[in-house]
Amino acid sequence: MCRVSVIVPVYQVEAYLPACLDSILAQTFSDFELILVDDGTRDGCPAIMRDYAQRDARIRLLHKQNGGLSSARNAGLDVAKGEFVAFVDSDDTVEPTLLEDAVRAMDETGADQVLFNYRLVDASGQHGAYLHFSDEVIDLEQQGLAHYFYHYWMPYRHGQEAWSKVYRRSLIETNRLRFAPNDEIFAEDTLFSAMYLLHTRRIAALSKVYVNYFQRSGSLMAQKKPQLARRLMTLSVRLCRYAQDVGRARELEAVLPVLCYDKLICKGIRFDPRMEDVYAAMEEFRQDETMQTLLRRLRGVRPLLLYTLHTGKGLRTQVRGRMFAQRWLSGNVQGAVALVQGRENAP
Repeated sequence: MCRVSVIVPVYQVEAYLPACLDSILAQTFSDFELILVDDGTRDGCPAIMRDYAQRDARIRLLHKQNGGLSSARNAGLDVAKGEFVAFVDSDDTVEPTLLEDAVRAMDETGADQVLFNYRLVDASGQHGAYLHFSDEVIDLEQQGLAHYFYHYWMPYRHGQEAWSKVYRRSLIETNRLRFAPNDEIFAEDTLFSAMYLLHTRRIAALSKVYVNYFQRSGSLMAQKKPQLARRLMTLSVRLCRYAQDVGRARELEAVLPVLCYDKLICKGIRFDPRMEDVYAAMEEFRQDETMQTLLRRLRGVRPLLLYTLHTGKGLRTQVRGRMFAQRWLSGNVQGAVALVQGRENAP
């Protein structure tokens, strides 16, 4: 058994893969395995993977049919042996002390996850640290899970991406956590990170930049996102059901309605490429019992009032959110969408 399993899904990235692998193999901490998951890539990546594996015994190769990013990460988790798990995207690079600093933080603080900063890299070059937070240890048993969602998660002070964290593998396996299929939900990182968070007692935050997040025109994030609203509604429902299943729903009763509305559902409505798909998804989910419960709570005073008290968002957010829930519940999905689009006076 090694200390860290580093999982890298590989698909159509032959121009970027060598730099990614070089940055991982240049780590100042050496007790890790590097699991490269060929997700049915059709370019020169398999040859690159074989070449690197012949040079370094820590590299393990997996080959599978194309199933998407979630499927590739899950395949890596299924064979991982490390005490900790880190995910690296195959078109990104990492700084040399990432694993050393993360393992030290885990060992010294007893944290269940370490999260860290990143920078954007695009055609114009490298940018500064993307997030603004401090080095700190957050005791969720003391501060409460709701406090963390209000003050760190919802304002995006801490990243939600899988590649911005190091996890305890025992916590993943004990709770049977895996990434949901990409065609069913959007932002699989968000759901996985949120589910893991429900089992987390302590977080160590490292403000230093450790990941160079490369933005390229052909990446998954740059492509149009079909059925975006439906996939984010599915994410919302699954998160609420999971919180119920693991006994955390009561303490998040006021958090989840606003989290799902403001950070997930509204995003899906705004950026879905086809409004017809948005309306169809809303009609379908209006019949879902979990979504109905979510909207009824959003329609009440307490969730949005607490949101305002914790985040400073004003009266307009409260009024719009409650009207949105009422219109959707009553079947006026077009009127609900109009509120998200800023047309408060639409019927």
